[in-house]
Amino acid sequence: MAAQWGNNSLAAGASAGWFFARSREDGFLPVLQVMPMSPSFTDNLWYVAGDGYPYWNELGVSTIWSQLSNDSQTLIYFMVVENKSNNTIEYAFLESDL
Repeated sequence: MAAQWGNNSLAAGASAGWFFARSREDGFLPVLQVMPMSPSFTDNLWYVAGDGYPYWNELGVSTIWSQLSNDSQTLIYFMVVENKSNNTIEYAFLESDL
């Protein structure tokens, strides 16, 4: 089951970059996502944006990139959250480990 944490808001048309650091463990794979906590007040359907990934009801999350620290002890994960609606959207993070 995923753990929900954090509560953030994102203005209309804005994006936010996030990074998460975890100790390196063999066989560990995090699953990171965001969940809207407020409606987008739009009836738009999904589409593929110019940067190549799809949006559904206006709150989009980039592909998650990762980097191993120089000492090989820490994995750092990067993601971008985008709000393509005309309204501020509240959201929370969801995380699960595989």
